Amino acid sequence: MTLHEPYGAVLTISGLRHTIRTRMDIEHSRQDWLLGARMALLRGGVEAVRVEKLARTLGVTKGSFYWHFKDRNELLELLLREWEAEVPELLSEVSREPAGRKIHGLVRLIQRRVKLSDEGKAPSDAAIFSWAAVDPKVARRVNKAEERRIRLLKRFVGVRDRIELFYLLWLGFVARGQRVPKSRKRFPRIARFLVQSLTSSRTAVRMQTRSRGVRRHRAI
Repeated sequence: MTLHEPYGAVLTISGLRHTIRTRMDIEHSRQDWLLGARMALLRGGVEAVRVEKLARTLGVTKGSFYWHFKDRNELLELLLREWEAEVPELLSEVSREPAGRKIHGLVRLIQRRVKLSDEGKAPSDAAIFSWAAVDPKVARRVNKAEERRIRLLKRFVGVRDRIELFYLLWLGFVARGQRVPKSRKRFPRIARFLVQSLTSSRTAVRMQTRSRGVRRHRAI
């Protein structure tokens, strides 16, 4: 602004700037805030998920946040709730696959989710587990969600004696990925091993079942 600008022009320019800023705030969607919150949680833990910090990262005012969320607690609840729903949603999606391809489909989806979670576009196990380590209430919900995950996976895959073992393997992969991020690139190899092991286990179970049936038939 110069000394020669008329007062009305100053008000117009100021109002225009305010209008542009307000439009920028509104145009940042709920999903933009969730993506920023997921990345903050993954990189800095729950203390990094603060409205002011997220607003600076997104380049908007704090007011933008309140267009979409009541408060920080609502945002944190959404982050936890979307993670709790992730595995049931994945299993629902892959249930449409042919029977012999369901395990392949599930591992393929998980492989895609690993990449998306690193970009903040999907919930991250690593971020949620780190949060649970410092918040007892979150830990209780995570424990219940994990129990449900294992039950669903056992029912879905049908190899009950190995699912828990492989889930523990997954937890180890997640934990190491936090310490050594480049190790996440090895997931495709781990995924192939997982598919081979689970499919071979199912084949072995079927063969054992048939063998018992043949023995019973002979005994009769």
